[in-house]
Amino acid sequence: MKEIERVALLLSEVNFILITGGANTRRVLRNVNRIAGALNYHCEVFYSFSAIILTVYNNTTGEKETIVKSIPHHGVNFNAISDISILSWRVLEKKLRIDAIERELAYIKKKPHYNMYFMWFFVSLAGGSLAYIFGGDHHNSYIEFGISFLATLTGLLGRRLLQLRKFNVFICWAWAAFVSVSVVNIFRTFGVEEYKNALAACVLWLIPGVPLINGFIDSLTGYIVSGVAKLFYAMLLIFMISIGFYLSLFVFGYELL
Repeated sequence: MKEIERVALLLSEVNFILITGGANTRRVLRNVNRIAGALNYHCEVFYSFSAIILTVYNNTTGEKETIVKSIPHHGVNFNAISDISILSWRVLEKKLRIDAIERELAYIKKKPHYNMYFMWFFVSLAGGSLAYIFGGDHHNSYIEFGISFLATLTGLLGRRLLQLRKFNVFICWAWAAFVSVSVVNIFRTFGVEEYKNALAACVLWLIPGVPLINGFIDSLTGYIVSGVAKLFYAMLLIFMISIGFYLSLFVFGYELL
């Protein structure tokens, strides 16, 4: 394989890891340009929501190579983003060769993600804590803390079951909201009077903060296509949360005041 082809594949993989890890477009391009410049290449990248088009130019020979890389999903992996940033500076400062960069990149890709059960516990703890904060400092807040904790944990499990079966992401979000709110409604059915703060807090873990923030950053920094797409994607997720929320209230006969 020609060197320019290896560089193009390498830079497309860097783009892929950063974008799927939750980095904004400006940060992605900054890291990619740092690595490309250290290898004596220049790159031009077009970013859309589901793919990138990358063209690499050799600064010495003038050769160019274009590659299209699909982005099948958007997630959150800040460890990978940090590792890529550190790697890009090492490439610049130590003049690492392509072989070394490829090995480092393969290592970063193989590193384990956050422990799922550990993450579930703390996300549920955050959901319960929000219900407690909303309720103020009184004895019923502890009840709402427990309800919201259980509702968040059950919603996480419900979403995971659909994800394992490869359901559409929007269906997963609506189902997770339905499950979380239904847990609170079950407690209400059994006579628990203090539940409204838990009802408000139990779906907050589903709010797509990363695409919302990245969408605004991309739009403000001139990457309109990817920015608007991320914002629209986030709005669709929020809409599906509201659908799941409403369906649970409808099923359990909750009367909105």
